[in-house]
Amino acid sequence: MSAHRTSRRRRARDPVVGDIADEYTGRLTAVRTDMTRCPSATERYGITGAPSYVLLKEGEVVAHGTGPMTIAEVREFLDGHL
Repeated sequence: MSAHRTSRRRRARDPVVGDIADEYTGRLTAVRTDMTRCPSATERYGITGAPSYVLLKEGEVVAHGTGPMTIAEVREFLDGHL
């Protein structure tokens, strides 16, 4: 998989996603979305709060986390499942 490079404006709003996308290039695709604008994805992946983190492999949920995370916590979350 390849990492999604976020725009400068998007990086300013969510630097953790941008940093993770850069750091994990070639290992995952980082996507940030608004759960109110994507209700089908919210329902499909069982998202009940924001922020939420869903790790997918071949379209299937591998891990799910909810609540604010530091970049170190996101790394730990990802590294435990990649």
